[in-house]
Amino acid sequence: MTLGMTIGLSFGTIIGLLYPEYFFQMTVISILVGALTGTIAGLPFSMVAVLDGFLSGAMGGMMGAMLGVMVSSEFINNAMNVIIVITGGIIFILFLMIQNEVTITKRTLGNSIFRRRFPLFFIILFAFYATHQYSIPVIEEESDHSHHHHNQDQ
Repeated sequence: MTLGMTIGLSFGTIIGLLYPEYFFQMTVISILVGALTGTIAGLPFSMVAVLDGFLSGAMGGMMGAMLGVMVSSEFINNAMNVIIVITGGIIFILFLMIQNEVTITKRTLGNSIFRRRFPLFFIILFAFYATHQYSIPVIEEESDHSHHHHNQDQ
């Protein structure tokens, strides 16, 4: 549920911010992405987990697309940064919870990296830094103040 909702919400918000003129299409795509993520995350457990993941992901995708479309153009970059930080934080906490529940029997490089918390935290901090450097160009709307001429004769 957590993974489906988080991915659906963040994906929906970001594509809603990028393509607000295609609201219906972005809503459907983000619902599908969130629902698919939640379904895949629930498959190893049970059909109840699949259903919970599917519904949570679909709801997150729908809410994310609505949020992305409603943000005004001057706050697009701020909204994207907030969503990325929230998503990274939730996924980091989810990984920490999974580490406490899963016992790793076979030692490999991937297991040792994700078993320790500092490298995982460093990876997420790097992802925050990398995405913070990215910004969407904001098109400034023309102000009508420069086009109004006051008639002095009246």
